[in-house]
Amino acid sequence: MSQPGPHANPKFLQIERSIVAGGTFTQHIDNRHYTLRSGENVGYAILRENVATAAMHDSIHVVDPPKCHPNTRVAIIQSVIDWTKGVLDEEINRKPIIWLNGAAGAGKSAIARSVAERCFEEGLLLGSFFFAAADPTRNHVRGLVATICYQMCKTLPGFCDIVSPLIANDPLIFSSSITTQLITLIFDPLCRLILSDHSGPTKFPRLIIIDGLDECSESMDQKNLLLALQEATRSTTLIRFFVCSRPENHINAAFCLPPMANIFYKIFLDEDHSGWVDIWHYLEDKFAEIKEGHVFKHTLPAAWPTFGMVNDLVSKSSGQFIYASTVIKYIESPRHRPNQRLEAIFNLQEPAFKDLPFTQLDALYRHVISKAENLPKVLDILAFPALYGNPSAESIEVILQLQEGDVEIMLADLQSIVRVGVWPIPHGIQVWFLHKSLTDFLSDRQRAGELYQDLLAARLQHIARIISIFSVGSRAQRVDLQGPLKNTTHLSRDILQAAQQFPMFKFIKCPLLVDNGRGPQSDWFDSVFLMDYIEYLCGIKNVSEATNLVYMEQMSQYCKGVLSALEDDFSDIVPKQNSSLATPRHIRKRYALYPQHQWF
Repeated sequence: MSQPGPHANPKFLQIERSIVAGGTFTQHIDNRHYTLRSGENVGYAILRENVATAAMHDSIHVVDPPKCHPNTRVAIIQSVIDWTKGVLDEEINRKPIIWLNGAAGAGKSAIARSVAERCFEEGLLLGSFFFAAADPTRNHVRGLVATICYQMCKTLPGFCDIVSPLIANDPLIFSSSITTQLITLIFDPLCRLILSDHSGPTKFPRLIIIDGLDECSESMDQKNLLLALQEATRSTTLIRFFVCSRPENHINAAFCLPPMANIFYKIFLDEDHSGWVDIWHYLEDKFAEIKEGHVFKHTLPAAWPTFGMVNDLVSKSSGQFIYASTVIKYIESPRHRPNQRLEAIFNLQEPAFKDLPFTQLDALYRHVISKAENLPKVLDILAFPALYGNPSAESIEVILQLQEGDVEIMLADLQSIVRVGVWPIPHGIQVWFLHKSLTDFLSDRQRAGELYQDLLAARLQHIARIISIFSVGSRAQRVDLQGPLKNTTHLSRDILQAAQQFPMFKFIKCPLLVDNGRGPQSDWFDSVFLMDYIEYLCGIKNVSEATNLVYMEQMSQYCKGVLSALEDDFSDIVPKQNSSLATPRHIRKRYALYPQHQWF
């Protein structure tokens, strides 16, 4: 039996009634109505009705879509295009999927859109779908296949004639699983089209771009889509998928599944150090445009901006374009002087303008952090990298009295702004911000709102807790966090109480500084703590009478402990000929640890 033509009524189609109006008519099918244009078949009308128009790379519905600044991200964009053509490294060429991931605001969507435009111009693009969490038409997978299929109908002559009858025969195809849709409406029709064209497959476009996968509202749909791509790529090697997303935990887990492990190549933007250089070029170009074309350009100082200003902005960007682009959008306001707006960025301009400079960036931080399940505890954890740079996860767990591994689990949903891993050399698992400006956000009550963290109060809590931890003498708890006690004279009642109860004499008597020949190697973390603790006591001794008393008592115990330890060491020495006055090497080390301190 011959297949129905593209304009034939599909088999089993229930046409209830038609309403004709000018050059269009409304067709009611299976309790749904579709608007058919003159000469248009039912299948294509159903396809068109399911398209998410804002998800296409060239959609008019997206205002100011992100694109890479000229001469930035050049290597990455070219690599993706070369992979699409099959002229990249042989090992990468065999992979049907490239996963571009990176921190929030790293510029993934800009790269995806730039790749889409280049590939469209070169005839390499089959279709694209750009997810967006805030857009209800494209924050789900329901319109993904229809949108890509529609673009393929526009790009490939003959494709529409194959796919339209399939849709007309099954008007509810877009309610099927994403795997069924991909195979039925994209892979199988494309294979049929290629087989019918004797010129071979090389002339056909190959690339499908899926951007912002993490902005799909359902995490299970994200995983199912990736598995659908894996399943679908088994039927053909002709299509390549360029997938962009944040490194969310569930997406990472999906890519690590055995079926996926060997079919994708990962590009991690945070490991691309050229991003820092690109941001510098971007800022230089934008400042030049402002100096040449701004309405108030005549008010700008000749040497503006300074090298230091640009350098500080690049540093604050942390390799993420969103910070730099947010700054430029704020500065180039036509209603203000650019130099004053830049001073507001550096908190040099008072009073501040009514509009806040980092509204877009703050919304991003707020969106990501608010997804955490145990938000209060997550905020407690975030205070550590905000204060100390890249603390160890183990130290955070000890100080906050968490179980081993809790930090990594609690921060799993924040991987687009916070990293948990080995940095930069193997010192255990550490935590650090991918955006340096995240610290500014968390410590600014106006910007952070309910997410605000009083970092001074947090630091005082950490100091008190660290002193208490080492008071109990548990050498198994490895707290290598040195930041809280250093370079501060801040004090709290809890700190004073912890210091009053600290057993300095007992702590010194323990074999903690060096190997004394009587036991295992002493704990390095304890010795570091002791140095920091003594420095801290020296710093606070003149704050009040109470702190001076604590300082005097602790130093008295320290001296007694050192003398007692030395007596024990000398009592174990068996004098040898001509060496009765010799000082053992480990005693000399112990005695010389703190010669720089003048305590009394």
